[in-house]
Amino acid sequence: MKLELANKQTTGLVMTTEMRQAITMLQFNATELWEHVRKEIEENPILRIEAPPSYGSTFHQKEFAYHDPIDQIAQQRCDWREDLIEQAGWLQENESMKHIVIYLIGNLGENGFLTMSAEEITEELGIGVEIVEEARHLLINFDPYGVGCYNFQEYLLLQIEKKYPDSAFLYALVKDHLNLLGEQELRPIAEKTGVSERQVGEALQLIKTLQPRPVIERATSASTPSLPDLILEKGASGFLLRDPYSITKQIRWDEQLMGMYQKSQDAYDYLDDCYKRARWLMQSIDQRRETIMRVAEVIIKHQKAFLKGGSLKPLTLKKVADTLGLHESTVSRAVSCKVIRTPDGNHELKSFFLTGYQSKHGEEVSSQQVKQLLQQLINRENPSLPLSDQKLANELSLQHALRVSRRTVAKYREALQIPSSSKRKVSVGEPLLS
Repeated sequence: MKLELANKQTTGLVMTTEMRQAITMLQFNATELWEHVRKEIEENPILRIEAPPSYGSTFHQKEFAYHDPIDQIAQQRCDWREDLIEQAGWLQENESMKHIVIYLIGNLGENGFLTMSAEEITEELGIGVEIVEEARHLLINFDPYGVGCYNFQEYLLLQIEKKYPDSAFLYALVKDHLNLLGEQELRPIAEKTGVSERQVGEALQLIKTLQPRPVIERATSASTPSLPDLILEKGASGFLLRDPYSITKQIRWDEQLMGMYQKSQDAYDYLDDCYKRARWLMQSIDQRRETIMRVAEVIIKHQKAFLKGGSLKPLTLKKVADTLGLHESTVSRAVSCKVIRTPDGNHELKSFFLTGYQSKHGEEVSSQQVKQLLQQLINRENPSLPLSDQKLANELSLQHALRVSRRTVAKYREALQIPSSSKRKVSVGEPLLS
């Protein structure tokens, strides 16, 4: 062993405080944002809240009898990302690695899976794949365990390695035959693996005891936050979108401390960090508001028919991201846990997104409309010769020019709580029971 000086060139991510704050605040809903701002002001003497916010005539006093939105904590708190960020702060790693982990946290979807591939992350951050995987490995071992996995299959394999480390058969089933397991096709799996159907069935029962995703959503329609982030009003000329909480207008600089900051060197040395933090806070709030408003405007323009009483049109995060020139993960954070109040009631922004299909004639058809078409086909079928999932897919193609896979048809049929064709079949000629 010896001591020596050496030059070493490395590639790392330098994430500014402003960038980290903007990423974190973008995913806050209205209640969480006010709570965050209040904590910041309590710790920063150079800022103060002048007066309680005014919510305008849209909010009725009987319905919203409060002065501070922090008192109205939403039933559904989307704070698991904040918990992950706090855990990242306790890592015994260098600051560059911590910043990469925080970046990954910002790109997690609602279920805890990464919304970006390793290649996309390396391209955006300018770092090697091995560094991304090292940061991802750290994140996966956070609580809840498994956040940061790319998909459902990887998460299942992680759980098997942890709970059943000696079961190579269970691991191989998920790794090589997950699609067949999902369709409960036991015989083909048994033939390919050389084991009995009973053994495959027992393995499937074990797999069903595993968690489907790292973050289990607890939100229901009844637990939608009552404090909206945006308000949509219908006027004579169309819809008007506005932000009810002009937060930056409620925050004031402390004039006395600002005077001391500008005139006294001692005060400057003490308050300089407070001033920079305050400025970053104000800029992050404005940036968050601008991003959410831009995303909401695109959603509203696309879903005008729904807001006027019609059906939702197909819309994806990628389409909104491409329209605005943003990354898909930014749009995901912008709509996460955000509620918009419309003339018809409160809606979560993410509820306006709907997968869809394009017919051979170029028309866009939502998954909701496909379900309605399936229901109609099943209602008109011959009870003694019900249509199988493959035949339903063929009918969608023939009658409506829609290419929908058999597996997707099965998924939609189960969502409609319609049994399979074998269970729908009615025998003809059997005597009726009296």
